[in-house]
Formats: sequence, structure tokens, C-alpha cells
Amino acid sequence: MPIAERHAMAAKNPGVEHPVVLTHPETGEKVLFVNSTFTTHFSNFYNFEDVRYGQDFMPEAHHLMNYLTSQAAIPEYQVRLKWRPNTVAMWDNLLVQHYAVADYGSAPRKMLRATLTGTPLA
Repeated sequence: MPIAERHAMAAKNPGVEHPVVLTHPETGEKVLFVNSTFTTHFSNFYNFEDVRYGQDFMPEAHHLMNYLTSQAAIPEYQVRLKWRPNTVAMWDNLLVQHYAVADYGSAPRKMLRATLTGTPLA
């Protein structure tokens, strides 16, 4: 993509910064808010010895990001569901990552999604 188009896209869709650890507004539970698709770096992670190299290039930050995002791949932290007629699944998107496996062939898949509004996370 040409540089002018990249700048225009970045201006239209500016980056978003959020904390890695959030507090769930209903339960008070601490929640990690990182995933390999959307989380790119830690904006405030550096060590003072290497600060001249810039905070986005710290090996420690890279290792921490890999560790946190890899937690979703641990089978003990996963739920797998075998869909059958009239199956209903519900989850709290503040607490889980959702990955839909396209394993249903040419059969129709009907999904209804409800999104609740409420107090922003702190």
C-alpha cells in the first residue's frame, strides 16, 4: 500500500491504547486483556539500561507478550463444544477469547449475537 494511503488509513483509524490488566465491572475479577490478533506492544514497558533503544524493541516486552498471548493455547484453559441441534452457548467476552472453528462443512450455521452495554472497564 502506498505511504499516502497508509497515512490516510492511520488517520481514519487511530491506534487504541488500553491496560493489559482490567477489572471486570460486575465481579471485580482481574482480567487479562491481550490477544495475538489485536495486541501489538506494551506502551510503557522498558528497562532503564536499554531505554535508548526504544520501548517497543525490548526483548523482555516481547517475551512477556508471547507468554501472555500463548496462555489461550493451553488446553486446560479452553472449552470445546460439540454443536448439536438447539445447542446454545454463552460466554462473557470480557473474560474469554472466542475462536470459531470452521468444521461444519457446507451445513448452515446460524448464530445470533447479543452485545450488552454497561460501564466501561477500568
